[in-house]
Amino acid sequence: VRWGAETHATMIRRSPAAAGAAGGTLPITELPVDQKQIRRDVLRIAWPAILENLLQSVLGMITILMVSRLGSADVAAVGASQQLQMLFISAFFALSMGTTVIVAHAYGAGEHGRINVAAKQSTTAGLILAVIVAFIVFAFAHPMLAMLGAETNVIEAGARFQRISSAGYVFMALMFILGGALRGVGDTRTPMLVTAGINVINVVVALPLIFGAGPIPGIGLDGAAMAQNISRVIGAAVMAWLLLRGRQGISIAGRDGWVPDVYYLKRLADISLPSMGESLLRSGGQILFIFIVFMLGTAVAASHQIAQNAVFLSMFPGFGFSMAATAMVGQSLGARNPARARAAAMTATRACVVWMSAMGVFFFVFAEPIMRLSATGDERQTIIDAGVSALRVIAFAQPIQAVGFVLAGALRGAGDTRFPMYSTGISMWIFRIPLAYLFAITLGLGLGGVYLAMASDNLILMMMNIWRWRQGRWMTSRFASNDPPKASAPKPGHDLADAAATSRSVEPPAAPKEMSVVDGE
Repeated sequence: VRWGAETHATMIRRSPAAAGAAGGTLPITELPVDQKQIRRDVLRIAWPAILENLLQSVLGMITILMVSRLGSADVAAVGASQQLQMLFISAFFALSMGTTVIVAHAYGAGEHGRINVAAKQSTTAGLILAVIVAFIVFAFAHPMLAMLGAETNVIEAGARFQRISSAGYVFMALMFILGGALRGVGDTRTPMLVTAGINVINVVVALPLIFGAGPIPGIGLDGAAMAQNISRVIGAAVMAWLLLRGRQGISIAGRDGWVPDVYYLKRLADISLPSMGESLLRSGGQILFIFIVFMLGTAVAASHQIAQNAVFLSMFPGFGFSMAATAMVGQSLGARNPARARAAAMTATRACVVWMSAMGVFFFVFAEPIMRLSATGDERQTIIDAGVSALRVIAFAQPIQAVGFVLAGALRGAGDTRFPMYSTGISMWIFRIPLAYLFAITLGLGLGGVYLAMASDNLILMMMNIWRWRQGRWMTSRFASNDPPKASAPKPGHDLADAAATSRSVEPPAAPKEMSVVDGE
């Protein structure tokens, strides 16, 4: 495959008014790109995003580690609660992704007024969603945990943990949304630093609340939930303070732009809802996937958990480079420079392939030592043997997974979030789950067969995303144009229309210059 080497003659649709002025369409000039600058920008955006995802995972592991001293029931309660939290967090992440895409397009177009309005509107939507989710969790924590089939004592402890945690959902949503706005302008370092800070705060606060210290009595699992909330409050306060002061040119100060706007919320929903659907399809498929693994026995299930922990570490580069592709493609299309968008996506893809291929070599060569580090019990050798075959199968899929990851992020950056949802649904539900049962159960290939099905899923996902990318439709996405809403019927105090009018008063340059996507860093 010749990655984007060919030149596409593209015509991007504009609004009716603009189309009339430009003869119906505006040709996009294939501008020369600075490959060195693009490589610098990709790495500058990717590495903090990689660290942020790693830190978020570390926080969950630290919580489990501290709670493990309270007993197995409390550990199970936290584990079950975290599974449910991931479902709700996916909704906040989807809104954050939508914010990133819209802000990136506005930033690339130089429409800073719209960036501020986008940040405010997304924050409003996120806070409303967080209140709704918090109410649902508080009211239905007990039955939701019961649906997982947990024991009574686990359900009681987990429901209490969930209800306390739900009080912090508003602050979690605020962190996600404001972090998404910063990522849209290429600043992934600030969210990473805030995440690192709240991890430290969480541990410092959790220890005395869980176990007690001096005059402070320990309150066990409730203390762990309270510590999470305290760290989220501080993290949200820091993010809000930074954007009130205009971090990276984004300001949420002032009363203008906070009233919910139908045009913007529809635009946000068009991007965010498919991302939410993608997460639900993946999460639902993972549940069935785990059921198939458990059909192979407890020892194989334990082997799968150990292997998955190792494989999950290799996915962090994928998350980081995918985020870099999302931000840079969005900014480049906002600047009406599809050549730069292609170059950014391909640079991020190549870098991710190198990183994940190296991890694949590591998994293949050191599969047995990796499994021996964690395998214990009477069936230790069974666990090791199953895990070694699984790791060596998935090692070959690492570069394949890298391509699928990054191109999905690039498509999201162009506003095409529906296709990644479709490709995820097809690869997961039509290929991974049926093939896992066929290979592992029917053909008797065990855990190696399960991971062969996982590799097949990655291959299908990669092929579909390559096909979509090479079609070039992402360059003519309606989100590739930053056309404002029609100004024919502005309402009094209609902030988005005011911002749109401001942006229309500035004519875009005929030939945008090459720029760094990370401003001021």
